[in-house]
Amino acid sequence: MIELRFCSVDWTPGGCVSHFRDGRSYGAHPHDLPHYHAIAHRLGYEGDILRYCREHEVAHHVIGEAFDQPSAVLWALAHGAEPSAFDAAAEESLAMNLQAFARTNQVPFVAGVDWSRSRSRFLAVLEKADA
Repeated sequence: MIELRFCSVDWTPGGCVSHFRDGRSYGAHPHDLPHYHAIAHRLGYEGDILRYCREHEVAHHVIGEAFDQPSAVLWALAHGAEPSAFDAAAEESLAMNLQAFARTNQVPFVAGVDWSRSRSRFLAVLEKADA
């Protein structure tokens, strides 16, 4: 189990589940679709869509921590709501920027995030998960 500030994440055989402190959960699984494979490859996962999926969920949570809040997207989904279009687009972009920085060293040109700190946190959390 991966412990984060606002939740924990469990790897499952087919993806992962985020467990929020209030007891709500949300599961994610990879999508075997061409665009999903392309995104995973572009972000440094070389076709490993399961790893991309799992790490993407963790990236959402690490981005939330950077803004001192739970992931707006995963929180909404775990609570039976849809995130706003803006929240979804913004957080997805930030999560993918974090993954690209961590996996391919593409430095994000997005202000407002301490990218070095977030990358260190992201990689440290994932290292514990792999131990």
